[in-house]
Amino acid sequence: MKRILKVTLLAVVLLTSANTFAQTLKLGHIDSSKLLAIMPEKDAAQKQIETKAKEFDTQIKAMQAEYQKLVEAYVAERETLSEAIRADREKAIQDLQNRMQTFDQFAQNKIQTTRQELLKPIFDKASQAIKEVGEENGFTYVLDLSTGVVLFNSSTSIDIMPLVKAKLGIQ
Repeated sequence: MKRILKVTLLAVVLLTSANTFAQTLKLGHIDSSKLLAIMPEKDAAQKQIETKAKEFDTQIKAMQAEYQKLVEAYVAERETLSEAIRADREKAIQDLQNRMQTFDQFAQNKIQTTRQELLKPIFDKASQAIKEVGEENGFTYVLDLSTGVVLFNSSTSIDIMPLVKAKLGIQ
């Protein structure tokens, strides 16, 4: 009899504490990709990235034009060239092709590095604002809806986008 009483008492205590825990849990959510899209700093960073990409694109196009010119000249004169000159021109074409590939890889890496350098402070600023809003408003968890991992979004979860926008001074 005492054992049943103890088990019943333990069950009541556990259920009461679980209910109390559920009542103190405060959930918030935000779509961080939408937040980042409206941050004014992102537009300036994106313009700098596009400018860098256009510079590299101009250089690649110039190299491609030079390559095309060399190939056309080679094809037109191939039959009249000596074996040594033909091999020299083929090597020049191959070298230019290799330089183009190397430059293209360099350009892609440089653009990626620039993107990371320019966007990291913006991501950090947004993340800091989300953390501050979470702490100031007593949220237990803030879920990011842009990641696609959230399987359910309860109507009791609060959208903190307006609070974060206010924190960042965004209209």
